[in-house]
Amino acid sequence: MNSLFTGMNSLFTNRNFRNLWWGQTISYFGDVVFSISISWYVFEKTGSSMHVALLLIAAFLPEVLFGMFLGALADRWDRKRLMQLSDLFQFTATGLLALSFWLGSFQLWQIYAVSICLSLGNSLFSSALTAWLPEMVEQEQLLRANSLMSTSKQINRLVGATVGGALVAVTGAVATIAIDSLTFLISFGFLLFVRDQGKVMRSTDQTEFSIWEDIKVGLSWIRRQPVILLLVLIGMISNIALGPTNVLPPMYIQVELQADASALGIFDAAIGLGLLLGGILVGVVSPKRIGVWFLAGLGLQGTGMLIVSQAPTLTGACIGNFLLGFAVMMAALPLGTMIQVLTPSAMRGRVGSVMSIGLSMAIPITYGGIGALAGGIGSRVTYVLGGCLLLCCVVLGLLNAKLRGYRLYAAASDALSEKPA
Repeated sequence: MNSLFTGMNSLFTNRNFRNLWWGQTISYFGDVVFSISISWYVFEKTGSSMHVALLLIAAFLPEVLFGMFLGALADRWDRKRLMQLSDLFQFTATGLLALSFWLGSFQLWQIYAVSICLSLGNSLFSSALTAWLPEMVEQEQLLRANSLMSTSKQINRLVGATVGGALVAVTGAVATIAIDSLTFLISFGFLLFVRDQGKVMRSTDQTEFSIWEDIKVGLSWIRRQPVILLLVLIGMISNIALGPTNVLPPMYIQVELQADASALGIFDAAIGLGLLLGGILVGVVSPKRIGVWFLAGLGLQGTGMLIVSQAPTLTGACIGNFLLGFAVMMAALPLGTMIQVLTPSAMRGRVGSVMSIGLSMAIPITYGGIGALAGGIGSRVTYVLGGCLLLCCVVLGLLNAKLRGYRLYAAASDALSEKPA
C-alpha cells in the first residue's frame, strides 16, 4: 500500500506535471463557477429552458464541427504554445464578457458567442494536453496522471457548484465571470514554468503537409487500427447508453420514487461521490491490465443502471447511482490511457479529437431521444435499456482478444508497431 501512495506522490516531484496540474485544477474551478452562474443567469432572465439548452449546444457543437482541425493543429505545432494561446483566448473572451456586464452594455447573444469561444479554446487545449501528457510523465505513471487530472475535476464540480451558486446569489454574474477569466490567466502563468517539451517530432515530408492533408493522414491511420476503431465505437455506444443518467433523474425521482427536489440532490450527490472515489481508486491502484478494467467498468455501469431501474426506495437508487459513477471512472480512465498509449505522439491530437467528436455526437441523440422514449415507456424501462446496452458493449469488447488482454506496457510497444503514413 505504501508503494501505491509513493507512486502518486512521485508525480508531484515531476515539476512539469505539478505545474500543469495546479494550473488546470484552478482553471477547472473557474469553469464550474462560470457554468453554474451563466446557466442560472440565462434562465432567470429568459425564463426559458430552451435558452439554457442553447448553451449546451454552444458547448459541444464547435468541437464536433472543428475538432479534427484543432486536433491536427495539436499534432502540427508546439503543444505548450497552443495551450497558452488557448488560455489567453479564453481569458480575453470571458474578460470582455465581464466588462460588458460591468459597463451595462451586456446583450444575451454575447453569452452564446463567448460559450462558442470557450468551447473552441477548450477543445484546442484538451487536444494539446491529451497529446502532450504522455511525453511529460513516465509511462507507468500515465494512468495515475490521468486519474489526478480527473479527480481534480470531480472535486471542483462538487466545490465549484456550491461556491458558484452562492457567488451568483450574492454578487451576481459579473464576479463569477471575472473569476473564471482570472483562472485562465493563472493557468497560463503555471504553463510558463513547464519546461518546453511540447514540440512535435515530424518527418520532413510531413511538415510540408497542409492541415487538410494532416486530417486525411490521421483518418487513414485510424482506419487501419481495429482496436482504436472498436474503442471509439464502444465509447459512442456507452455514451448513448448513459443518456438516461443525464436526462431522466428529475422524472425518475418524481414519478417513480414520488420524492421531492431534496431527494434529487441526494441522488445526484451519490453519482458525484462515485465519480470521485472511482477516479481516486484507479489512480492509487494504477492497474496494468487496463483492458480488463475498462470492460469491468462498463459491466458495472450496466449493473448500476439496472439497480437504479429496479430500486423501490431512494436508498437503493443511490446505491445504484453510486456504483454507476464509480464504474464510469473505472472505464473512462483506462479508455483515455489506452488511446494515448496506442497512438504515436505525432498522431495523438487527431486521434483524440476523433474520440471526442464521437462522444460529443452522442449528445444530441441522448438529449433528443431519451426524453421522448421515457415519455412513452417510463424512466425505469429506459434505465433498463441503457444498462443492457452497456452490457452489450462488454460483450463486444470481450470478443476482441487484443482488447481484453491489453496490458499497459504491452500496449505501448504495440503502438510503435505501425507509424503514421
